Amino acid sequence: MAMEPPPRPSSSLFDVYLRLRPSNVTNVRFLNVEETNATHPTHITIKPPTTDNRKRAIERFAFTRVFEEDARQLELLKGTGVVPLIEGVLGARGHGRDGLLATLGVTGSGKSHTILGTKSQRGLTQMAMDILFQNTGTQLVQSFYGAPAFSSLAAADVSEAHMYTATAFLDSMYGDNQSERFPSRAQTPMPDCSSFMTNGATRSKNIPRPSTLPQNPSVHDIEIPSDPNAEYAIVISMYEVYNDRIFDLLTGNTTKKSANTKRRALLFKSTEQSPDRKVVAGLTKIICGSFEEALMVLETGLTERKVAGTGSNAVSSRSHGFFCLEVKKRDAERKGPWSSSTLTIVDLAGSERARNAKTAGATLAEAGKINESLMYLGQCMQMQSDNQDGSKNIVPFRQCKLTELLFSNSFPSSNTRHHTHHNPQKAIMVVTADPKGDFNATSQILRYSALAREVTVPRIPSVTSTILSGAVLRPTSSGRTTPSAVLEELEAANAEIARLSSEIEIFALRLTEETARRKAAEQSWAVAEEHMADLEAEIRDECFADMEAAVSQERRRWQSAWDEEADNNQAHLDSKIDVVIKATKAQMRDQTNVQVYEDSEKERADELERENEVLRAKLEALERADQARSASPVKKMRVLKTKKWTNPDPEASMLRAGLDSD
Repeated sequence: MAMEPPPRPSSSLFDVYLRLRPSNVTNVRFLNVEETNATHPTHITIKPPTTDNRKRAIERFAFTRVFEEDARQLELLKGTGVVPLIEGVLGARGHGRDGLLATLGVTGSGKSHTILGTKSQRGLTQMAMDILFQNTGTQLVQSFYGAPAFSSLAAADVSEAHMYTATAFLDSMYGDNQSERFPSRAQTPMPDCSSFMTNGATRSKNIPRPSTLPQNPSVHDIEIPSDPNAEYAIVISMYEVYNDRIFDLLTGNTTKKSANTKRRALLFKSTEQSPDRKVVAGLTKIICGSFEEALMVLETGLTERKVAGTGSNAVSSRSHGFFCLEVKKRDAERKGPWSSSTLTIVDLAGSERARNAKTAGATLAEAGKINESLMYLGQCMQMQSDNQDGSKNIVPFRQCKLTELLFSNSFPSSNTRHHTHHNPQKAIMVVTADPKGDFNATSQILRYSALAREVTVPRIPSVTSTILSGAVLRPTSSGRTTPSAVLEELEAANAEIARLSSEIEIFALRLTEETARRKAAEQSWAVAEEHMADLEAEIRDECFADMEAAVSQERRRWQSAWDEEADNNQAHLDSKIDVVIKATKAQMRDQTNVQVYEDSEKERADELERENEVLRAKLEALERADQARSASPVKKMRVLKTKKWTNPDPEASMLRAGLDSD
C-alpha cells in the first residue's frame, strides 16, 4: 500500500522538509528520491547496505517536500514556507504569530550551510533578516538612546533583559571604552554612540564588516505586507543550549578577550510580566535599526558559540544555537502598548557517533549531551505525530532544556488567571541528509523526523510462513511425516497461539491500567507544580513587603538619630559661645582701674566688637582641632559636655590685665 503525500496534522508542531547535500564520499548511495508526477517530490526510500548484518527492511519516508542535491538557497527559502512564516510574524492584519525555523541532521550533513550560509552564499537566517528589514524599513522607530521608543521598549520587555541599541552594543564590543560602559541594566541603558558607525577611527580591526559578507542570493524581489498604521522595532537576541544549560551569546567574553570568565547560565521561566508563557530571563537584547547592524550583531554572537574539531567535522557545533528576531509593533498615532511576535531560528547540533567522530574527554561528554537531547526531541516529535489520530498523549517535553524551549509555548497554558492574546506558533523543520553518509545515523534521524513511514520489503520471514512452508518437508518432533502428524503439530501451534493471545490481552489490560495511573500521576504533578508556583509567588510578595517595612523603619530611625545629633551639636556650639561672652563681660566688670580715653563711645564699641570677633575665631579654631582629634561625633559630644571652659589665649589676657592695672 503506497503512502499519500502527507498533509501536516493539526496537532503536529512542524512542517518537515528534507534537503539532500551533494556527497563528497565514494560510498554506495543508500537514499533515493522517488519520482512523481507532482510538482515536487515528497517521498524517499533508504535501502540498507549489502554489508548490513541486521537484515533490516527497506524503508520509505514521507516529507512535506524533498529538496534534491541541486537545490539552491533561494529555492529552499521560497519552497519551505519561510516567507509566509515571516509574514505571520509581521502581522499585517492583526496580532503577529510566533515562527520557528529549525534545522536537524547528522553532523556534517549541511545544517550550518542551510541556516547560516557560506563565505559566498547567504543562509536562511541572513535572507530572513533582509526580508524583515526591507519590508519594515520606513516604519522602523528611531532606536538611539534617548528616543521615546527606547524607554518604552525596555519597559515592555517581559524577560528582564539587558537592552541596548545596536550602536552602543557594537561600540562596547569593539570600541575603546567598552570596559567602562558594558554591561548595563535595561532601566539605565548605555548612551547611544551613533558616531561609531560613521567614524572609522573608533573602530577595532576585528569588527565584522557587512560589506565583506556575502550579498547573494538577493531577496529584493520578495515583498510581504505590513501593517500601514503601525510602527515596528526589531530586537535581536542570541543564546545556546550547551550541556543542557542556557548561555547568552551576546555577552562579549570572546570579543573582549575575557574567554576565561565563567559564564552564568540563564533560566527558562515565567516572569511577573509573562505568567502564561516561559521566557529566557536575563538575555542581552539589541535594538537594530538596519540590516547591516543586525548582521554585525549576528556575527558577534556566532563568535561566542561553542565549536570543536572532530573526526566527522572540522568545525562541529557543540551546542544548539538559538537566534531570535523579536518584532515589536504598536499603533503609530496613539503610541499604545507594544505587541510582540518572535521569529526563532534554531541551528541544532548534529548527532554523531563517537566511533566515527573520534571524540574523547570533554568533547565526548558534549556529544553525549547532544545525542541525549536529540533523542528526547525525537520522542516529542514522534508523540506529536501519533497525536494526529485524535489521541491526547502528553508530550514529554520537560525532559531537557532543548525540548522545553521548543515545545513549552506550543501548548495552551493551564494558568487561567492570566490570559493574553497569542496566536499559535507555526514551525518549520529542515532535515538535512547525506545520501552516501552514515547509514545508521541518517536512518535514525529520518525515523523520528519524517511525517510518515512504512516498511516496504520485509527481509525477515515471519514465523507462520516458516511453519507453513516447512511443515510437509520437515519431520515432526516425533519423527513422523504423515498428514495426521502435521495436523497435530498445527493444533499444538494453534493452542500455543491462543495462549499467547490471552497473555497479550492480559498485558494490554495491565498497560491500560498503568497508562491511566501514569496520566493521573502526571495530572497531580501538574496541579502540585501550579500550587507550588502560587505559594512561591505569595511568599515572595510577603518577603518583599516585610523587607520594605523593615528598611523604611530603619531609615526613619537613622534619620531621627541624625537630626538629634545635629541639634545637639548646634546647642553645644551656642552654649560655648555664651560661656565666652559671659566670661568676657565678667572680666570687664571686674576691672577696677579703667583708663578713660578721649575716643568716642562709638569707636570704643567697634574696638570691642573686633576683639570679640578675634576671640570667636580662636574659639572656632580650637573646636575644629578638637573635632579632628575625636574618633566620632558621639565621642566628641561626650568630651565637650564634661570639659570646663579655659581661656584660649592666656598671654593676651595677662597683657590686657596689666594694661588695665596701669
